[in-house]
Amino acid sequence: HMSKVDAAAPKPQVCVCGAGNAAHVFIPLLSSMGYNVTVFADYGDEAERLQKGIEENDGLRIDDRQDPENKRSYKGKPLKVSKDAADVVPDADVIIAALPSFAIKHVLTGLKPHLKEGAVIICMPGQGGCEFVAKEVLGDDLGKVTFAGIIPMPLNCRISEWGKSVELAALKASYDLAALPAENSQKAADVLSRLLGKPVRALQSFIGIALNGGNANNHPPRLMATWGNHTEGQTYAENPLFYETWDDEAQKWCGMISDERLKVFDTICEKYPGKFGTPGQIPDVRAYMAKINKGQISDDSTIKGVFATNNGLKGFHYPMKKTEAGDWEIDFTNRYFMEDIPEGLCVYKGYADLAGVPTPGIDAILTKFQSYLGKEYIVDGKLCGKDSMATKAPQAYGITSLEALLP
Repeated sequence: HMSKVDAAAPKPQVCVCGAGNAAHVFIPLLSSMGYNVTVFADYGDEAERLQKGIEENDGLRIDDRQDPENKRSYKGKPLKVSKDAADVVPDADVIIAALPSFAIKHVLTGLKPHLKEGAVIICMPGQGGCEFVAKEVLGDDLGKVTFAGIIPMPLNCRISEWGKSVELAALKASYDLAALPAENSQKAADVLSRLLGKPVRALQSFIGIALNGGNANNHPPRLMATWGNHTEGQTYAENPLFYETWDDEAQKWCGMISDERLKVFDTICEKYPGKFGTPGQIPDVRAYMAKINKGQISDDSTIKGVFATNNGLKGFHYPMKKTEAGDWEIDFTNRYFMEDIPEGLCVYKGYADLAGVPTPGIDAILTKFQSYLGKEYIVDGKLCGKDSMATKAPQAYGITSLEALLP
């Protein structure tokens, strides 16, 4: 795995929040690299269960499958696991919060009284409005501490046995980061780069994270290409592979969404020169996938290629479930719908409305799928439906103009 830390420099202490898939990797990964790692897990009895698993197993084990030719396993253990932030947060220089967006407010509230001056909180992923939550919870402490958000999510991993072992399929090759206060973004990028041993680019604002690539640009257009003509109650004979079967129609929709979000970003940058970023700064979908999955793709010359020939994306199927009759129906409760639409595509749309940029592709996908989700996000081409405030768009956080986002 990654190189040992530079022995001459003092090692930062790292606190990992939660006990999900990513935490199962970061705890042993960073401790095996020589960092002092603590864990803040205050959900239910997770701290106790994690402590017990680590004791029984003499550490958390990573089964590292990043290089199929060279599979390896190693263990690591934290200094301390606690459900009480006072036990594990006060000495932490870096706090890793790899959390679902609904948990961010709760965790930041727990961290706040115990953060040391100069601490850097790294939220992953940084999309989904985490910066608005951080402003609300941390308030005047921003500056004393730094809150950063990154994309992509660093790991493809899956817990094998909770509290004992996890399989690591991929660690992404490079990252974009934004921070509050914005002038600390380079400092935070340096901290993360040193921690992961990967390049991290500091962006000027969270708008560059919100309108960047990711699941919202990948999953909904793929679903639209396949199920654009779906009718209520329709079933299917099989559940095909999601990425290996990527076709021209999927490439078309995916490219359309990519072009629209880039147009929104560039328009915002042009309206406020020097405030949010530089036009052309964030990558289109092909360049984004090629960059973060470097070394895993055999043909990265087209949008189709970065998905269909990507080793990190092999073996995934569509979000479907078996019916009693033995055929397949769409699972509209899957996160490809329930997260990637309100927390992703609707975010692109929210910024588009603020910038006054039309988005026919995004509108078509939202219009097609919202009724199947029992939701109304978009009406007459605007994000103003009855469920628009339950999204992660800036409007849901009370932002009604681009001026309100100025630093």
